[in-house]
Amino acid sequence: LRGDPANRSFSVVYLKDGRVIALDCVNATKDYVQGRKLVVERLSPDPAALANASVPLKELV
Repeated sequence: LRGDPANRSFSVVYLKDGRVIALDCVNATKDYVQGRKLVVERLSPDPAALANASVPLKELV
């Protein structure tokens, strides 16, 4: 989970075998745009970095 659901802006990142397989982004356009590459390239970023909303997803590529 990235962000805070109470603020109505967050993303849920789904992993399978450590790889990003999907994202659900609610009012988090940057996560959607930047996270798409994580899914397409089947990358395995650090889960702690994924959960840290202050780290842009593009830095995890």
